[in-house]
Amino acid sequence: MANQPKKYTKFVAAAATATLVASAIVPVASAAGFSDVADTNSHAVNINALVDAGIIQGYPDGTFKPNQELTRGQVVKMLGKWVEAQGFEIPADYATKARFNDVAVDAKDQELVKYAALVADTGVFNGSNGALNASGKITRENMALVLDRAFKAINDTTLVELATEIEDVKVADLATAKAEAREAIQALRDLGITVVENFNPKNTVTRGQFASFLNKTINTAVELTVKEAVAVDAKTLNVTLSDNSTHVVELEKALEANEATKVTFTIDGKEYTATVTFKVEAPKVMSVNIVDGVTVEVKFSEAVLKSDINNKVSIQGTTLDTATLSEDGKTLTLNSATAINVKDAAVVVEPIRTAKDRLVKTAKYVSVVTYKDEVAPTIASVKATTKGKATDTVVVTLSEKATIGSAKINGVDVASGNIKVDGKTVTLEGVTVEAGKSHTVELFNVEDKAGNKSVKASKTFEVSVDTVAPTATIEAAGDNTILVTFDKSMNVASVKAALVNGIVKDELLGAVTSDTATVVEKSDNKQFLVELKDNTIFANKDSRTFTVVLGGTMTDALGNKFAATTKSVTLTKDAVKPVATGYDIIVDEDGKVEEIVVEFNEALSAKTGINFGDIATVVNAEGKVDSTLDTLTGSVEKGSKKVSFKFATPVLVEGKLAVTFNKDLVTDLSLAANKADAFNMTFDFGTAKTSTEFEMAAGAFDTTTADTIKVTFPEAVKGGAVAGSATDLANYTLDGKALTGATITISADNKVATIKLAEGTITADNKTAVMKVSNVQNLAGNKTVKAYEQTIAVQDTKAPELTSAVIVDNETIELTYNEAVQFGGTFASDFSLIVDGQVSTVALSNAAVVAGKENTLRVTLSAPINFSLVDTVAVKVIDNASVTDKGERKNAQKLNIEVKAK
Repeated sequence: MANQPKKYTKFVAAAATATLVASAIVPVASAAGFSDVADTNSHAVNINALVDAGIIQGYPDGTFKPNQELTRGQVVKMLGKWVEAQGFEIPADYATKARFNDVAVDAKDQELVKYAALVADTGVFNGSNGALNASGKITRENMALVLDRAFKAINDTTLVELATEIEDVKVADLATAKAEAREAIQALRDLGITVVENFNPKNTVTRGQFASFLNKTINTAVELTVKEAVAVDAKTLNVTLSDNSTHVVELEKALEANEATKVTFTIDGKEYTATVTFKVEAPKVMSVNIVDGVTVEVKFSEAVLKSDINNKVSIQGTTLDTATLSEDGKTLTLNSATAINVKDAAVVVEPIRTAKDRLVKTAKYVSVVTYKDEVAPTIASVKATTKGKATDTVVVTLSEKATIGSAKINGVDVASGNIKVDGKTVTLEGVTVEAGKSHTVELFNVEDKAGNKSVKASKTFEVSVDTVAPTATIEAAGDNTILVTFDKSMNVASVKAALVNGIVKDELLGAVTSDTATVVEKSDNKQFLVELKDNTIFANKDSRTFTVVLGGTMTDALGNKFAATTKSVTLTKDAVKPVATGYDIIVDEDGKVEEIVVEFNEALSAKTGINFGDIATVVNAEGKVDSTLDTLTGSVEKGSKKVSFKFATPVLVEGKLAVTFNKDLVTDLSLAANKADAFNMTFDFGTAKTSTEFEMAAGAFDTTTADTIKVTFPEAVKGGAVAGSATDLANYTLDGKALTGATITISADNKVATIKLAEGTITADNKTAVMKVSNVQNLAGNKTVKAYEQTIAVQDTKAPELTSAVIVDNETIELTYNEAVQFGGTFASDFSLIVDGQVSTVALSNAAVVAGKENTLRVTLSAPINFSLVDTVAVKVIDNASVTDKGERKNAQKLNIEVKAK
């Protein structure tokens, strides 16, 4: 509805209510102080409640006038204030757009104008013939209607609907009310909002009576229901109740992805039930690209499992090496030893398990690629840097991996022994290149794997000068380790030679034993760790300040010397024991447990050979000691926060197991070598899923024979005229089309289905036809094959057909076929020439394909015939030895085709 007012959530509604109460016009007399409302008045409690809520007020003389008849305009204001207090906004256009023809937007009573707009837009007041009749008295039957409508606007249900399950209480004069008001009147009686047997529908309503009707309506309880429940993640819901209040609910058990699940949860002490679906986009391959002629990059929508990446990517006609996975787990890189040169080659990426959930795999990816690298490598960039006047090293980056024959700088040959090639990087050493001048590098016979060659590739460059000395900062990296960070890549040998035992001093400048510095991996030689080996440094104090002597013998990668200095660092004793923070259960495709990982809050010391049965006690749901996990073997890598327990072979584990770990399971890396206390965990393995699918192995389709496809199943499957049969043609498609006319037989062990294609099913050679099998069940009938697709090479099985014959002259006839054909020699016995209904003794003795018409043969007769003297001429195919199509299979022409010559 165009004018439907905006409604806030309950949080906003509460704020709106508070604002309303604070800003309401303060009555002259307080709720309890109306001179004409005694405490004994039957309406006193309800009058007081509405005054406190700012919905109703008294008169300046301190009276309330409870017996005064109520006007329709007064009802509009009170219901409008109630509706507004529940979060509805006053329509923005109330001052410009009139809702009733007798309430002008510029009327003196602006309070009436705005609330008239609100009750009209929320459907509380409809008016009569477009008029509100604000000064008219409201009848009790009309009051019942507007109360019901206001309740509906606020609670999304009517009083009538709320009273549906309540047995009707007698309303003696209900029949005297207008028909449209009867249900609302009966609901007021059933819900106890009115308590009199005779409702008097046509009578007017007093201010006191309406205060009671309205306050009781406001306080009528509505059973809250779930309006909407949305899964934010596997264990979190955003729930909206029927009163539009929103709540964040944490579930005890994680939701299955993409499955409608019924869940029960509690909000404010009340239990609710909802069906929710945790929607997760299926992981998939985003792209497969060939980048520099020999490298293949596969990008995924999410991280995949490193242990499951091998032998999963193939490109028809190309051999790829072992795959490597990027640090974020989303890019797979493979290389070919030779240049990739393919046309319409099938690209297949088999399903790979995701890093987030090992039971979830990426969708199988099938595509076709044509690629040929025809671009010669070029020089992308040249870098030469010195800290002085010249450098002896120039680094050239190529556009792709390549080899080079020779090199020159400024026309001078670089000795072959000083040329080092590593993929795209060419390092030229033993040269002298001065700063402040322009130089030229030339590379000769730069050739990529595809054989593309740049006989000469050149680029000009200048030597950059870096004379800035490196600087360093230090910080604590634990209670016994100091991290030294330089602002430039350093000469590692010079740093290790300088950061040795004796460089760390205590408060009295006494030497503290330490190890030689080690390089932090992937820091570009900018970060180094110095580990203290003195276990007594915290013997008397929990915090120590040390001085680190950074010597001037250290240099950056260019040789710029570090300026000797000292820096201080404070190390604080770590007396906190490592604490377990959670666990992860890793299962295989069948739901069997492969590994249990227990996570801690800090880095741990290395440990191997942890026998689970020796360090933990397990109790099952029946309270009995359980040995299921005893054979797990655990280990910790130094610096890791995880203990990994693995089974030698996966084990099926179900339900919950309470585990008590003994103390000293793990040790942190602190000088104190803090050991973990005993702790408890409950492993929830859930209920193992019985697999209802089985998967085909890669290469399940064999097309060794041109018109036959063999399908190998991993287990025995159904055959015959039953549902889920492997011999049912409906369970297979080829390039999305049914295998019409094919026949299927099943092997004795029910594992191989042989599909004999009908003649003519394949009309053209296709190396990347997509074969699909689905719906086939195993013999037991409790598993169905997971839909499997594979690209296969198929050959044309359709015989070429003669479609027409044209007489060119008395010695020549042109024969046209429905596809391109080829002629294999003499074919005197392949055709009969029929003249006036009789087989002629003249033979078709020689033929050749007509230039520009691959489907037409020009045939020469063994003797001339004067065709002008005959009535009919026809050509009939009686053999197929000499004419075939041009496919790999070379299908011979179809027999017994007879066409009339024109």
